[in-house]
Amino acid sequence: MGRKLRCWMMSRDQRWKPTIRGIYRRRKTRGAALLELAILLLGGVFVPSAPAQVATSTQPGTNSTLQDLAKSVHNPFADFVKVPLQSTTGFSIGPHHNAGESLNLQPLIPFSLNAEWDLMARPSLSATYQPSPHEQFGLNDLQTSFFVTPHNADKWIWGVGPIFQFPTATSDALGTGRWSGGPTAALIYSKGPWFNGVLAYQLLSFAGNRARGSVNQTYVEPEVSYNFESGWYVACDPPMTFDWTTNASNGWTIPIGADVGDAFNAGSHAMSFQVGAYDLARRPDGAPQWIIRVQLTALFPTGR
Repeated sequence: MGRKLRCWMMSRDQRWKPTIRGIYRRRKTRGAALLELAILLLGGVFVPSAPAQVATSTQPGTNSTLQDLAKSVHNPFADFVKVPLQSTTGFSIGPHHNAGESLNLQPLIPFSLNAEWDLMARPSLSATYQPSPHEQFGLNDLQTSFFVTPHNADKWIWGVGPIFQFPTATSDALGTGRWSGGPTAALIYSKGPWFNGVLAYQLLSFAGNRARGSVNQTYVEPEVSYNFESGWYVACDPPMTFDWTTNASNGWTIPIGADVGDAFNAGSHAMSFQVGAYDLARRPDGAPQWIIRVQLTALFPTGR
């Protein structure tokens, strides 16, 4: 939850800007650049995680069942260091119906505040190739969320905190040029094979280049998933956005689709792999008509 497609949204000074996960590709050179970036991102994350890898060498994925691991993949408050790397391919973008690719990294890093409360940090950064209306390739704005959540919550799990967006984009077309922030919260129900919940946030700009226009975006991501004892799962996880700075008919982004995945132990490591397809039933002008997303997630138990 909260780690998949970040849909496109309109801005005042450009036809399209992707939020966290909107990147697209048409040429092999772009694919090679994204592959190199993926290797660098994975290297930068997995090397510092070596202690966690050593800790799980004798008990892959701790003592969790495969069903528990599958549910942890969806859980934004799981007691794991999670490293999801997601590729999103969009189709029929712009007037020439171009295709493109996205690469997003959104790790989850839990911290124990005390015996009763945890702090979850979730930075998220994408590299972007945008084929329309003008070719762009680079980094998007960085988003970081923080959640305070009860440590011993079981069936009902909740968390609240702030979200921040920083103007780190490498070109105007790939970012907002504004510093933004707001509240974020999630509520989860987990029982048996079911894992259901909703995550939401509101972003408002408060600093930066005023000539770029304001940021006022609502994000709501419901999720319903069924997780089998074998580790396989099916999920519907459509991230929906509304841009309050444009007219209502062009402000909504509403995907409809589903994902299928499998959580498993690979040697001493717990991992998951999933693939999904979503049609954008409501979308602003120039957004992809449909997308395919593929995600590989590594889970490292914290041992707390």
